[in-house]
Amino acid sequence: MTVLIGIALKSLLIAGLTLGLLRIMKSRSAAERSWVAHIGLLSLVIMAFAPLVLPAWNVETPALLAPKVEATQQVQSLPMVTTVQNVAPMTSAAKPSAPTTAPALPSLSPLAAATALYAVPAAILLLITFLALARLVALQARAEVLVDGHWLSALARAQRRMGFKHGTALLTSNELASPISWGLMRPVILLNSKAVEASGEAEAIIAHELAHVARLDWVKLLLARVATALFWFNPLVWVLAREAHQLREETADDTVLAADIVDTDYAQLLVGVARHECPGLLLGAHGVAPSKSSLARRVARVLDGKSVRGPVARSFALGVFAGAVLVAAPLAALTLTPAAPKPVKLAAKSPTGEPIAPYYPKTAEPPEAPTDLGHIIATGVSTSVNTAVAAASAIAPEVVKRSSGDFHVEGSNGATVDSVGGTIVARGPNGATSTVYPPDAQGRRKIVARAPNGAVAVSYADARDGQDRHDRAIDRIIEMKAVGVTPEYIGAMRAAVPRLGKMEFSDFTGMRAVGVTPEYARSLIGAGFPSITADELVEARAVGLSGDYVRSMRSIGIRGDLDDFIQLRAVGVDAAFAARVKASGIKVDDADDLVELRALGVSKPPAPPKAPVPARGWNPNPDPGG
Repeated sequence: MTVLIGIALKSLLIAGLTLGLLRIMKSRSAAERSWVAHIGLLSLVIMAFAPLVLPAWNVETPALLAPKVEATQQVQSLPMVTTVQNVAPMTSAAKPSAPTTAPALPSLSPLAAATALYAVPAAILLLITFLALARLVALQARAEVLVDGHWLSALARAQRRMGFKHGTALLTSNELASPISWGLMRPVILLNSKAVEASGEAEAIIAHELAHVARLDWVKLLLARVATALFWFNPLVWVLAREAHQLREETADDTVLAADIVDTDYAQLLVGVARHECPGLLLGAHGVAPSKSSLARRVARVLDGKSVRGPVARSFALGVFAGAVLVAAPLAALTLTPAAPKPVKLAAKSPTGEPIAPYYPKTAEPPEAPTDLGHIIATGVSTSVNTAVAAASAIAPEVVKRSSGDFHVEGSNGATVDSVGGTIVARGPNGATSTVYPPDAQGRRKIVARAPNGAVAVSYADARDGQDRHDRAIDRIIEMKAVGVTPEYIGAMRAAVPRLGKMEFSDFTGMRAVGVTPEYARSLIGAGFPSITADELVEARAVGLSGDYVRSMRSIGIRGDLDDFIQLRAVGVDAAFAARVKASGIKVDDADDLVELRALGVSKPPAPPKAPVPARGWNPNPDPGG
């Protein structure tokens, strides 16, 4: 028990230090942070098997961790001498009868139970990794060699650019949904049929997968799988393994961008292949397709031109490795041992009451417990199997009927679970039922719950809705990058128009697409529209409305709100047209009158009426005295 506690504390310390260092190095390149993460995982695996080769550094545990030893003071008496006459003969009636008892269940010591509790999940996780590797081998055997000239040329160019001199097999198979790669001595890149047809994405896909191959990411992936299997109980190890996987993918993304692949095109590729992610059992391979949880982070980083994308410097790599050795070596040699219990002095008395010489009982030394996780897992699995076999022999197993995938299970409390044709019905001991139907054509599962009183509740389970929303969010991010929506633009727009402060980042896409700038927004605000909204900015810019236009129209007496001026500008009414209309004598009460004139096809208003020409001999100012 003490050994397991010590291993748990060591793993917490190593994983915690590594995650803390990664947080401090947040501004460094993905390649450098990836190196730190995998050195931390390597330290965990080495620590698991270090007791096999390193000398033990035994440290007694505190009293709280030491096992309690209960000793009772025994009083021994010297044997009394008896004669045969002193022993009464035992009659048949006095003979004790052997009690009949039910077969006892196999019992486990606390140490064996703790070892089995740790070892079984670890063994299962290691077995899953082994099965994933076996499936990759079978998948490679069934795949076909790709002879397409375009893809072979892309592979040759990528190998030459990365200085990768080893051969790489390029295969194709219809048994997977997206490209993957694995291998060490003879690496393999496996493409699906859809990827082969998308020859325009060959450069990006090959560069990404070859980046994994060149950096031995397949070995790092297996390292992370082994670490999480050995330390499955430590949540920090799972977080570290997930971060290491993310950093491997980000480093490969940086390699693709260094090959002059357009960032928006590559981001669109990531979103596309994420919708066709490979099955979960292919745990031993890397792929272009990001997981649903890391898609947003990878796309945002690809589109961020300020991200640091440099490789790992040799001095940095050596320094991190040396630091890990200095920390991990003494930690791996450290072995927590329980404090030895003090011997208990046993007093003995003779039948006459006179004390005799005290003695200390000799206790048998327990067998040496394994301190490395390899032996602990083997011991725990063996204990679990033996205990399960013994329990199965002592207890009659419950009846479970199985045929063609259908089954019926009965619990000890009367609850039952039936599966017939893909429909699962669970019945509780109180009569409540819950029925889960097979997925329909849209992938929706109908769930009907019926209470004991007859009340019915119907719901549907559809995991795709959340993913669709997630994909739409990623699409909006790509659109923002394509039209030039940057953090600087968003900040300047919010400073110019305070009402935009609560808008989402993706809502700025429409304004940027039609050419709304902070200067343009300020010009309209200065023209008398302080409460202008984002939609009004887009409409005004789309029709070519400006602050100067509004001021020129108002200078000739045209009044109205922003919508009125948008309509005027949309139909082609300018200040010159409005001035001619007013000069012609046509009554214009508001902007709607000008819009109607323009809509009726009046492109040139009539000229203002001329003054009448006076008749010959007519004096407009006759002399009253004449």
